[in-house]
Amino acid sequence: MATLSKKRLIRIKFWPLHVLLMSIVAFAIVDARAQKLIVSPVSPPPQANGYSLVFSDDFDLLDLGPDGSGSHAWYEGVWFNHKHAPLSNIHADSSVLYLDWTRGQDAPDTSVTTLSRDKKTAKTWRYAYFEARFKWTPSTGAWPAFWLIPVQDAMGQAVYGGTKESGEIDVFEGQGNHPGIFYGTIHDWVNLRDSASRNNAFPLPANVDLSEFHTYGLLWVPGKVTWYFDNLALHSEPTPAIFDKQDFFLILGMQEGVDWKLGELTGVKASKLTLGVDWVRVWQKR
Repeated sequence: MATLSKKRLIRIKFWPLHVLLMSIVAFAIVDARAQKLIVSPVSPPPQANGYSLVFSDDFDLLDLGPDGSGSHAWYEGVWFNHKHAPLSNIHADSSVLYLDWTRGQDAPDTSVTTLSRDKKTAKTWRYAYFEARFKWTPSTGAWPAFWLIPVQDAMGQAVYGGTKESGEIDVFEGQGNHPGIFYGTIHDWVNLRDSASRNNAFPLPANVDLSEFHTYGLLWVPGKVTWYFDNLALHSEPTPAIFDKQDFFLILGMQEGVDWKLGELTGVKASKLTLGVDWVRVWQKR
């Protein structure tokens, strides 16, 4: 597994000006839709061989939009959820992003996305390898999620020949009461009716400790997606045709919900549920 030390940046305040400028350019993160590369010593994983890094966040600093607008790396919450998680529940410490659900908060989830709440700014991709390294502690009610939905849906543009249709890619979902299962699903929403892939529960080895960091990934190529856990392929599925017409943005979150019922608290004893994210990367073929 390719890794990047979080101590890779050297203090540069005493460097010559021309070196400083070169360093700034090399580590600049740009809008994925601008189709520019991120210069980085990170190598793609084997399943993304030949791909280039187009989005990366190691959370050395958290660039979170405070009010859902402006140009930032992340924004709180998904546009269709009108309830908000406290911004204090989204924080970075020692280069790890923590997303905390706390009992009593208004929203049933604490999530960040690459689409602004006002829908004026977005980082989106069509066909890519998406990966994130994170940890979570399985307990009743915990529902961590790493998923993607199309910006066309958010913009009201997902209507084709009079039919509303939108894709959804769940790179990973977990259920605290089924900790040994990696759930990965694709959805085809047609006029708000869901057609989801049925083979979506992938057992993990019994010795896997999900409270430690692991890498969760998905390779999307035309016509197919493949899920990965620690760079090992788990399963592949053909994609609906609508996927080839839409551009997807990222969502990471800790949701609360027993047995896939968002906000269901039956049997939940925890006062806090946390997703800790070490890094997120998106690779695209050039």
